[in-house]
Amino acid sequence: MALQGHLLKRSIESKLKFQHLLLSNYSSLSSPTLPPFNYEPKKYNGPLGDEVLQKRNTFLGPSLFHYYQKPLNIVEGKMQYLFDESGKRYLDAFAGIVTVSCGHCHPDIVNAVVEQSKLLQHATTIYLHHAIGDFAEALASKMPGDLKVVYFVNSGTEANELAMLMARLYSGNLGMIALRNAYHGGSSGTIGLTALNTWKYSIPQGEIHHVVNPDPYRGVFGSDASLYAKDLQEHIDYGTSGKVGGFIAETIQGVGGAVELAPGYLKRVYDIVHKAGGVCIADEVQTGFGRTGSHYWGFETQGVLPDIVTMAKVSSTVLQSYYVDLESTFV
Repeated sequence: MALQGHLLKRSIESKLKFQHLLLSNYSSLSSPTLPPFNYEPKKYNGPLGDEVLQKRNTFLGPSLFHYYQKPLNIVEGKMQYLFDESGKRYLDAFAGIVTVSCGHCHPDIVNAVVEQSKLLQHATTIYLHHAIGDFAEALASKMPGDLKVVYFVNSGTEANELAMLMARLYSGNLGMIALRNAYHGGSSGTIGLTALNTWKYSIPQGEIHHVVNPDPYRGVFGSDASLYAKDLQEHIDYGTSGKVGGFIAETIQGVGGAVELAPGYLKRVYDIVHKAGGVCIADEVQTGFGRTGSHYWGFETQGVLPDIVTMAKVSSTVLQSYYVDLESTFV
């Protein structure tokens, strides 16, 4: 007992010394400061944060949430910085959930929007205007293979909704396969593809199958792509008729925590899905347009060519591959 008491006392003393050392080190560190920035935000004369929050709580749905007990009232943006109502500057490392790809209020973008608004603000597609065709051509030029036909929609959720519809219509099969820990939207259709309970409701979610997430760090099979692919094959063999409508995956899972897929996973899985009659969809909503750094599209890091690519944030679109023979159109 005396020995145990002595060891316990030594343990507590060591712990206290370590805590004191940590506190001393932290107290000696100065608060981080932003580098100089040659820009003075405009004086803000609008409603203050408390009033904005009260109005938001009164007139907007409770599904909207905010960070911090006292949320920031952001009133201006310039390049990589944001400013609150007091003029305080913040580094925007979030980019509006990876939406502001060229920085805030980029002069080229602002000027283009202003000049177009002076000429024409809206026209339907039953009339001609060169912009939509030019934009589609520019997007198609960035895609490999036969991904050359563009469908413009309003959001990433709608892009995935349309992709799922196209896959089911083309294949003639209803079942869709998605990954656990995935996020593909919050509509009545895509909420079924999503596999995070924080973003789902207790509603009918259709013929959706979720397979093991090929997380190379925390996954049950580590970084062994072959075992994750085997799990998907067994799911098709024992959980479906043997035929599926399609498979959808983010190249890097965004909402689920920036989780990469095991190397080589998509190449193995795409082969399995094609043999089961399904269409392979790459969700590039958060990974497209060079966000991974090494490639323009996230799926290129896996060395695959999807049948459908969905994208959003900077543009909400669906890209599909297209062949001249309409009976062989592969979406």
